[in-house]
This record gives sequence, structure tokens and C-alpha cells, in this order.
Amino acid sequence: MAEFPAVVHLHLGAAPVLLVAPHAVAPLEPARGYVADNPQTQAAFADHVAEWHDVGSAELIAAAAPELEAPALCNALPRGLLDLNRGWCGRPEAKETLFGKGAVDATVAAWLAPGARETLQQRHREAHDAVRRASAGKRGLLELHSYGELGSTYDRLNGGRPVRRPRTALVDATPWASAFPVGLARLLPGDLRGTPWPLHRAVADALAAVDLAPGPHPYPAQGPWTLSMRFVADRWFQWLGFTGRLPAATAARLSDLAWTDEQHPDLDLALDGQAVAGLEGARDVAAVTLAWSADASELGARFLRETGTFGTTIELRLDLEPLAEVAGRAVAAGVRAFLSADG
Repeated sequence: MAEFPAVVHLHLGAAPVLLVAPHAVAPLEPARGYVADNPQTQAAFADHVAEWHDVGSAELIAAAAPELEAPALCNALPRGLLDLNRGWCGRPEAKETLFGKGAVDATVAAWLAPGARETLQQRHREAHDAVRRASAGKRGLLELHSYGELGSTYDRLNGGRPVRRPRTALVDATPWASAFPVGLARLLPGDLRGTPWPLHRAVADALAAVDLAPGPHPYPAQGPWTLSMRFVADRWFQWLGFTGRLPAATAARLSDLAWTDEQHPDLDLALDGQAVAGLEGARDVAAVTLAWSADASELGARFLRETGTFGTTIELRLDLEPLAEVAGRAVAAGVRAFLSADG
């Protein structure tokens, strides 16, 4: 378990957007030390890691970042070992799913070497902190991914039928875990989207111009805690504090939890009526976000309008890896057009 950076810095830049490829192809050898050192486990682990790379996403970000003059990061460890686009613990499920799993899936958890879980948790924290610091002062966070042509690995391994996906897709940032939220998700409007329509249209038009027009994405409208979702949630809590809807100390703590522990037990205690130091005023926000009313939706729209915050994900189909550079330049052109028009 050799020490090396938690993320890889691919490009420096002053643009008001951070680009992240959290599932890019990463080397296997540094990851081997985290699992049991026997031939059978190591072989199975190598196969598992190979299933989970977002092939082409590194090329996407490498093409987009210089065009935008934007900072860009990617994962240092393979997604098949440590998924930066999930919370550490995930959500309790009878059977693990793609959207409920934690940063280390159940298969890999059974293979871990002694002490590896604790080390991986620390690396997960360090990686999220690096993304948070890199996104400071930015208006937006853009994730670049690739997805399976016929469905996800979970779909295939669990007997699902193939459904061919669009050549590209834009996925809204939706920072909560289900229609019945827990923890930090209870404090977010249920329809908060990080992808304003002008951004969606500009990127879609740029992709269509190179024969990579996006189609409907295959994911739930309410998804897991991805990096773009964390970014939007962080900015939401900052805005609630800035506008006096939350005490400054509470807003700061909630912003921290958006990056560190979205299911911290203090959250549900406070929102269920117990006095928890540092979370004063949180229950008042939940009274708005959980009410059967349009007020939360209106408040979320106002937040996006006043701050200009955006966070979204762009997917390129895996079989189109040879077009990743073309797609990356198109994404950059679309984002640049959006930023120029938006002032």
C-alpha cells in the first residue's frame, strides 16, 4: 500500500469550472497491495478492476481541459478498488446495487488485506478534500465519464437484458439518495438540478455538431452522492448561510458534511428534533425541503439563479473511445459558449 497522491492533477487553469474524471483508467499495480496476497484473489481482483474502468474518460478530460483553460483532476486508484463517486458507506440494501453501494463494493471488501479498509477510507477522505479544494471559488464542477454500450456491469452480471445507450448523455446533478432521503439529503430540495437548461443545450448542440448528439441518460432521477452532487450541495449550504437562512456555523458544518459524511448520525438526530450543537437551524430548513409544497423548489431555483452554480456529468459510450478527443473538444466548446452567454 505505497503512498502516492489521492488524485492526479492533469491540468492547471483559471476557468470558473473544475473538470473531474473520477473513473478514469488507473494503474493496477499500486492497487494490488490493498487485497490479499494470494494468486487466486489477485487474479480475480485484476479482472474486477478491468470491468470498472471508464475507458476514454481520461482522453475526454485531456482534450477538454486545455480548450477551456480549466483545472482538471482524475482518480489515482482504480474505480474497481475505490469509487470516488460514492459515499464511504453507501446505503443499507438487501442486495448491493450500483446506486446504493459505497466506495468499496462488497466483492472487493471480501478480498481486502488487513488494515486496507482503514487506509482506503483515509484515501477516500483525502481525494474528496482535494476535489473540494480544487473547486473552491469555481462556479461549476463537470464530471467526464464513459458508460457501457449495452448497460452497466451490474446489469450484465445480474441477468439484465441489453439496452443500447445513446452515444452521449448529460446527467443532471441530483444530490440525494432516494425519494425517501436520509441524512444530509433531507436538507435539499427534491428537484434541485445542477444542470441549467442553457448549459445542457449548449453542450448538446456542440456534441451534435460532431455527430455525438446526446440522448436520455439511463440513470435514476435521484442518484447517489457523486462529486458534482457534493459540489452543488456544498454551494447550496453556503448560500443558505450567506442569505441568513441558516446560522453561519451551521452552514459551514453542513458544507463540510457534503464532502465528508453525508450520513453522519447527528444529522437525523437534529432533524428529528434533538438538540445537536453545530446544527442549529437545520430543522427549520428541513421544514421547507420536506414539506408537501412547492416552496423548496422555488428556493432551489432562486439559489441556482442567484449563484450561477452548476454541476453535471457527461457520458461517452465506451465503444466510442476513439472519438473521446473529439467529444472532449466539443464539450469544451459547449461549456465555453454557455459561460460566454451567461456572462
